[in-house]
Amino acid sequence: LFFWMAFHQNGLTLTYFANEFVNPVSTGIQSMFFDIWNLVAVVILVYAFFSIFQSESCLGKIISCVVSLLPIAFLGLRYSMISPEGVTLSAPIFQQFNPFYVVALTPISMAIFSALAKRDKEPSAPRKIAYGMLIAASAYVFMAFCSIGLLSPAQQELARVSGDPTFVSANVLIITYLILTFGELLLSPMGISFVSKVAPPQYKGMMMGLWFVATAIGNLLVSVGGFLWGELPLWIVWSVFVGVCLIAAIFMFSIMKKLEEATK
Repeated sequence: LFFWMAFHQNGLTLTYFANEFVNPVSTGIQSMFFDIWNLVAVVILVYAFFSIFQSESCLGKIISCVVSLLPIAFLGLRYSMISPEGVTLSAPIFQQFNPFYVVALTPISMAIFSALAKRDKEPSAPRKIAYGMLIAASAYVFMAFCSIGLLSPAQQELARVSGDPTFVSANVLIITYLILTFGELLLSPMGISFVSKVAPPQYKGMMMGLWFVATAIGNLLVSVGGFLWGELPLWIVWSVFVGVCLIAAIFMFSIMKKLEEATK
């Protein structure tokens, strides 16, 4: 519930932030992140790279290497075509980063947990969920840090009228979405799988329904960010989401500790 409350701020306060506080012009390499075809090329490169190590035959490795070279060449060509004037950004374009990261990071997360499993160190599903909460909290710690010294949203609006607003780099949100997506990959698929695995057969449908009820309530609580947006300093707004994520993580770790003590 608290995770979705914080994560889905990408549809509210993080979009407000993109609209009001992010530099509306992106230049250089950063501007390449705002072209969907460049992101597609990166995804192809990631999967081709992993295919090099996963292919068992020499021919498969050669094909994977050739496929890897194609997006690299494409990105190199696109880099040579960057306009010195940059590209104009709008707030909705930042919504592309979460699905991009989900697709691009999935093989990376699978490789990490596969390596941990081989060493018999893979954390349990509840621990992965708790770690996901900590990662979500760290995303908003990063946002709070980057917001120190910025005007409040109300002050920023007045500054924009007077022609003297304060902006930050688009990299702030690009990195924030990266961190939040790592948290999502730990929590969302793990939670659904865990509920279906441990719920008693006669209650499995109800338990899965309650999972989505919690998701719905979390989405409803997204509106808390809207109530906070205005007169309060930005670091306080982000600190609220840090707090709720930490509360959830501490609760889960405390429950797991009690369960471990009870089974000894």
